[in-house]
Amino acid sequence: MTAKTTTYSFQALKTLRKFWLQVHLYIGLLAGAVFVLSGLAGSLSVFWPEIDTALNSSLKQVTYKSSAAEYRSLSQIVAAAKAVIPDQGKAYAFVFPAKPDEAFLITYSLPAKKMPEKSEWHQVFVNPYTASVTGQRLTFDTSDPWRGSLMNFFVRFHYSLALGEAGKTLVGIVSLFLLFSVLTGLILWWPSPGKLRQALTIKRSASIERFNFDLHKTVGFYFSIILLVVLFSGIYLVFTPYVTGLVKLFSPLQSEAAKLSSIFNAEQQPLKLGQVTAITDQNFPDGEYKMIIFPQDGQGFYRIVKRAPAEINRTRPRRMLWLDQYSGKVLRKTDLQFDSAGDVFLQWLYPLHNGEAFGLLGRIIICITGLVPMILYVTGLIRWLQKRRAKSGR
Repeated sequence: MTAKTTTYSFQALKTLRKFWLQVHLYIGLLAGAVFVLSGLAGSLSVFWPEIDTALNSSLKQVTYKSSAAEYRSLSQIVAAAKAVIPDQGKAYAFVFPAKPDEAFLITYSLPAKKMPEKSEWHQVFVNPYTASVTGQRLTFDTSDPWRGSLMNFFVRFHYSLALGEAGKTLVGIVSLFLLFSVLTGLILWWPSPGKLRQALTIKRSASIERFNFDLHKTVGFYFSIILLVVLFSGIYLVFTPYVTGLVKLFSPLQSEAAKLSSIFNAEQQPLKLGQVTAITDQNFPDGEYKMIIFPQDGQGFYRIVKRAPAEINRTRPRRMLWLDQYSGKVLRKTDLQFDSAGDVFLQWLYPLHNGEAFGLLGRIIICITGLVPMILYVTGLIRWLQKRRAKSGR
């Protein structure tokens, strides 16, 4: 290779690096602020059940005499909740407690006070051992993002900036750009031969400028894989149909059933919850009940969420059963034994996003990762200002 060719190659690489630097810079400056806010809210959201219980122990926690204490019937618990739901309220879901000292909760909706065409969502908490209501609260108001419980606000802020569907789409688009930004950051970090150790460490006794630069590149590198996973899984949660369609190109997925409905029967009463759980147990003998969603009208159906023991997804299990509310006929069910590689891949995305795939340690790592965007944004902004000052000085 001639000296002229070497010089040309060096100039080409320098120009390409400058291009990627500009791309990385402007994506970071424009989209990074949203990433910082979403990340901080995400850190809190990782432990939102524990924080919410600590803040609302009088609502959510109950006392029981011994481990042998038995729950009242599910019908009694639901009846106690429905007795305090306003006439305009519509019960939506029956949520099972995760621990013996927690209350059942029943969610219901009401027309929003400011905009009756929208809804506000409430929760009623019921002691499972006495079937007595411990209290209720407003969870969130779709017409007013600032009304609702504190932790629910942080969760909504994380994925939508508490701006509804428009905010959710905005966060999804920003995540797409940031996914590209992390990849360009890895390109810029990639060290020259013999400089790998320097690229992986922060130089000791360095100037403030050098320390800031080293902090940006090392934190960015060490958390890059986690950031890529969190961003991609977040994109899936926002743009689920598009990601699912992409996965279908590589692996078949359990097909969605046609529109489901119960066969309306005016002479027959809807099933009671005891009957619903009995049918569910016949189909899924093992596992943990998470939620039962009530029929919302005369043609609605029961949807039962019962997590399989081996299921990686604890918060949003995949194993479900759909039942005709009158006959108890199984309208549809999703069972893990029929999952394809694509189904398994999609099941892992949410547990990876909130860290529960790897237990407490995974949740702690994701919680810390939520602080990384702030570190990268601040150090990147300082680096940009340093360069601007140096350039204006010259």
